[in-house]
Amino acid sequence: MDGNLALTTAAIEVVWLNLLLAGDGAMVLAVATRSLPHAQRRLGLNLGGLLLMVSRAAVLFAAFACADLPGFGFFGAAALIFAAWLSARRGEDGQVVLKSPTRALSTLLLAVVAQDAPAALTNMLAVQAAAQGHHVLAGLGLGMSLPMLALGAAPFVGLLRKPPLIWVGALLLGWLAGQSAAADAFVALTPMPPDLMRDFAPPIGAALALLVVYVTLRRRHFRPLPDENHEQ
Repeated sequence: MDGNLALTTAAIEVVWLNLLLAGDGAMVLAVATRSLPHAQRRLGLNLGGLLLMVSRAAVLFAAFACADLPGFGFFGAAALIFAAWLSARRGEDGQVVLKSPTRALSTLLLAVVAQDAPAALTNMLAVQAAAQGHHVLAGLGLGMSLPMLALGAAPFVGLLRKPPLIWVGALLLGWLAGQSAAADAFVALTPMPPDLMRDFAPPIGAALALLVVYVTLRRRHFRPLPDENHEQ
């Protein structure tokens, strides 16, 4: 029963993180392909969607291949904290589109993939961390990533990137970041007891992620005081 509960919890985490970290690549792709000739638009959408999926598959494969390398756990932890900041920024800035649309299909697709790269990296590292070594669950997360991309602009997804639900996402990302750091191979080479690291790293990571989101949201609401010289 405990194993089934842990698996169910991990599956819920994968779904939540996919929704929270779904990049805006699909929307960017849809907007960018409007600059293409009509005959190339469907081809651009299909190839672009395939590239976005392939980029996520490559990140997930690399994450599992490098999971046991010293330092990778700390890298994953830093990426998840970055993901908390990124999710707060998305809630702040809304959707982002390509600044310089192009009519060249290959150049346009490369620009879309490049813009989506940070989201792809954090999305798949979060899925890998939440899957806790279950390849089937990670594969499920990968399979869900493409429809989640399409849902990236949906109003209910936007609610996950704003208070109060963004705090839940930040807490989850920070907790997984702490678990990732505690599982790093470097920890075994230090005099620090592994049990101590496993007990304290997740809450420390959660606190750090919450702090990052708090500072980001505070900066959004900050307004400088008017210059007294212009009051008259």
